[in-house]
Amino acid sequence: MLRLAVGLVLLFTVGTGAASGATTTKAIKVVRTVHLEQPSMLEEAVVGWTGYVSPDKNILMEAITFGGQRGHYFTVHGQTTRDHHPREPLLRRSTDNGRTWENYGTWAAGIPIHGRWKLNCEDPNLIYNPKTGTILRLYRTSETIDGILPWIKGSPVNRTGLLWTQFSRDGGKTWSEPDQLVCQGPEFDPTHWAPDIWYGQNSGGVQGVDPVWLPDGRFLLPFFESQLTALHRYSSACLLGTWRNDDRGVDWAVTSYATVNPDCSYSGGDEPSIALLPDGRWFMTMRAYTPSNFKIAISSGKFYATTSDQGKTWSEPELLRFTDGRQVFCPASLTHVFRASKNGRLYLITNILDRPTVACDPRTTLQIAEIDMTTLRVMPETVTVIETRDVAAGQPANIRFSNWRRYEDRETRNIVLVMTGCPNDVGRYETCGVPPHCYRYEITLPE
Repeated sequence: MLRLAVGLVLLFTVGTGAASGATTTKAIKVVRTVHLEQPSMLEEAVVGWTGYVSPDKNILMEAITFGGQRGHYFTVHGQTTRDHHPREPLLRRSTDNGRTWENYGTWAAGIPIHGRWKLNCEDPNLIYNPKTGTILRLYRTSETIDGILPWIKGSPVNRTGLLWTQFSRDGGKTWSEPDQLVCQGPEFDPTHWAPDIWYGQNSGGVQGVDPVWLPDGRFLLPFFESQLTALHRYSSACLLGTWRNDDRGVDWAVTSYATVNPDCSYSGGDEPSIALLPDGRWFMTMRAYTPSNFKIAISSGKFYATTSDQGKTWSEPELLRFTDGRQVFCPASLTHVFRASKNGRLYLITNILDRPTVACDPRTTLQIAEIDMTTLRVMPETVTVIETRDVAAGQPANIRFSNWRRYEDRETRNIVLVMTGCPNDVGRYETCGVPPHCYRYEITLPE
C-alpha cells in the first residue's frame, strides 16, 4: 500500500543527498504537501507551467495536463490510443498566493489533422509585462502520429515544432488570436522562423520556467533546437524577448547556440537552464545523453557554458564537478539553475547519482544543491534530497522524479516546486505503484 503524504511532512535537510558530505548549519529544508489530489490512479495530474502573472499582485496561474502517462502505456504496448480520452488540460488561478485555486479555462492538447496525424499543443508559458500587466501566452505545437513516440525514427515532432503567442489584457480571461513566433530580421519568415531552424526540417522549443529578466528589461527563456545535420542531436541557446513600447507584442531574437561534444554526449546539449552571475555573465547548463550501446569518453555528465557578451558567443562547454573535483554524475534528465533573491546564491536542481549510468535513468532521487559562484562547482555539503523513492511503500524501481516546475514565492522567498511521480517507460496502469497526485515541495533556503 502506497502512503499518501497529507499535510506538512518534513522530508530532508542538508547532508542526506546521494553525493553529500558533512552537514552544515546553513540547512536547506524541504516540506511536501499534496498540491492536486487525483481520484483515479489512471489519470495523473502534471503541472507543465506555474508562476506569477501579475507585476504587483500575488496572482499565480498554472497549466495542468491529465492522463498523459496512460496514453504512453498504450503506445509502448502497441495499442491504439483512439479510445483514450483524458480530461482537457486545465488552467488554474490563485489570487491569494497559492493558498486556494480556481479553474480558469482549458485548451485543446491534441487537434486531429487526418488519419493518425494530429497537432499536439504543449503546456503554455505565461509571462507578464512588468509595466502594464499584459500577459503573454507562449506555447509550442508539433505534428505527431498516433502510436509513434516523439523520439522514435519516423516521428515528425522534431521537424514540425513551431512557437505561438497570444496576449491577454484582462488577467487571462480572454486571449488574442494565436500568432506564430518569428524572430526579428528580414531573413526570418514563418518557415525559417529562427536562426538555423526551418519548418519541415528541424524545430526549436522552450522550457517551462519563469523568464530570467535582464537589467535592460529584456527577458530570457531557455531554448533548444534539433540540429539540421544529425538526427537526435540538439543545441542550446536563449530566446530573448523585448516587450514593445506600445504593449502590442514582443520582439524576439535567439542567441548563438552551444552544444556538447559527441565524445561526451550522443545527443549534444539540450534542455538548457539559465541563470545570471554577479559579474554579468550568463550561466547555462545542458543535458547530455549517454547511450547504452556504445562507449563515450565522458559518461553521465551535466555540462555548462557561459557568455560574457549576452549570447553572441559561448565558452567551451565544461563538465559540472563538485568543489573537490569529482564529476557530478547524472542521468539524461532536466536541470534547473537559478539565483535565489533570498540570499543571492546560485542553486541547481537535478537528479544526482553516486555512480555513472546510461540513458535517462535512474531518476529515483531529486536533489537541490548550491553552486559556488567563483568556481562554478557544486558544493557537496549542500546536496539535499527533495524527493526519493520510498522502497518501504512499494514504489517501483523505475519510478522517476523529474520534469518538475518551480517558482520563487514572493512572500516567503522560498522555492516552490510542483512534481508528479512518473512510472517511467512502462506508462501508467492500475498497479504501476506511482501515485497520480501532484505534490508541492516548499524549499526553504538559508538566509
